[in-house]
Amino acid sequence: KQCYLPPEISPSAGGQLVAPIGPGMLTLRDTVVASETCEELFTPNSPHIALALAGAEIITNGSGSHHNLRKLDHRLQLIVSAAAKSGGCYLYSNQIGCDG
Repeated sequence: KQCYLPPEISPSAGGQLVAPIGPGMLTLRDTVVASETCEELFTPNSPHIALALAGAEIITNGSGSHHNLRKLDHRLQLIVSAAAKSGGCYLYSNQIGCDG
């Protein structure tokens, strides 16, 4: 996917007219970090699978899930499964919290 940059942005982007849009990975000295969003963890074809296959060792998820009784058990199962499938580290943080 790509996105056309507004004319006022193009000069500061080295004159390029388009920029890739989509999931990105941050390559550090000794690891690769990627991120998926809150609800993506709950989808059948979660991005963490493709990100891990592309080399991500640490996958983050900054969630904003609303309060829902006993949702924590389901969420923990998904997190453990994501870590097992990716073979790396899955960092999950829910800014709202509270399982009830």
